[in-house]
Amino acid sequence: MYELIKRNKRKSWIVFFGMGLILLTLGGGIGFLVEQSEGGIITGIIIASVIWAIQSLVAVTVGGKVVLQGMNAKEITPHEDIELHNVIEELTLVSGLPMPKIYVIDTPALNAFAAGIKPKNSVVAITRGLRERLTRQEMQAVMAHEMSHVYNRDVMYMTFASVMLCTIVLISNMLMRSFFWGGGRSRSSSGGKGGGIAQLVIIAVVILLAILAPLFAQLFYFSLSRKREYLADTMAVNFTRDPESLANALAKISGDPQKFDPGKMAAAMCISKPKLKAHKESRFSTHPPVQKRIAILRAMSMGTDYESYLAAYQQVIGRKDLMK
Repeated sequence: MYELIKRNKRKSWIVFFGMGLILLTLGGGIGFLVEQSEGGIITGIIIASVIWAIQSLVAVTVGGKVVLQGMNAKEITPHEDIELHNVIEELTLVSGLPMPKIYVIDTPALNAFAAGIKPKNSVVAITRGLRERLTRQEMQAVMAHEMSHVYNRDVMYMTFASVMLCTIVLISNMLMRSFFWGGGRSRSSSGGKGGGIAQLVIIAVVILLAILAPLFAQLFYFSLSRKREYLADTMAVNFTRDPESLANALAKISGDPQKFDPGKMAAAMCISKPKLKAHKESRFSTHPPVQKRIAILRAMSMGTDYESYLAAYQQVIGRKDLMK
């Protein structure tokens, strides 16, 4: 399992590198369209990097607090919910993680998520509706899933990837607007027929990149997010030795009709995809199909270790490698 976690981290860095190339290319593209020079390309790359750095800094310093405040979440003390605190304390002993802050979100919807860049400043949150609907064993399974995200550093990776995705979308929009604002003037300033044709070709390529870049970035991002859900399920079962309770909790969550909007950054870290509206599973989904996750957990008749989960995964999904 630990080799799988290492592979997951390596894949994360590959995704970051690919998304970073897209971001810098878009920055250079908007610089070229504005100034039509090598200096413009460099300036655009620098501006794109600065925008991403600022957004990342905001996400790291106050992003979690803003998300929790926007969802009307309240920190819960042991006096207010001793059972929930006991469950989390047991999981910290099993996982070796520090005690996170615990929040309850005041909504009847059924969901939970984790936040925090480092384990020492992590938080776990559960909605009031889910807290009221789960048994103790099911609540422990859900919290184990969220603690697994903290253990695997998923929160850190997905936070930075989410910010980079938002920056790519922002830069793409800026590039398209700069083309419409200054495109006509840029084309008229070209010298010679050959130079004008070459310039039009470059502009067309850059505009095409601006259209396709957010789509490819989302594919990378959501693929990474979906694999992390399987891995978190694996770790949760490893912590609790109780796959049936996690399957039961997921079944209750999937049958919940309540809408819940935690924000784009937190949505990827929820235990199940929040219901914003009627939707179908696709490559642009942050989570794998919940029914497949339930089927894998309920197929673990041979044990609760990683090998048993992998065997059940192969039986349900048809693949041996969890990360492919």
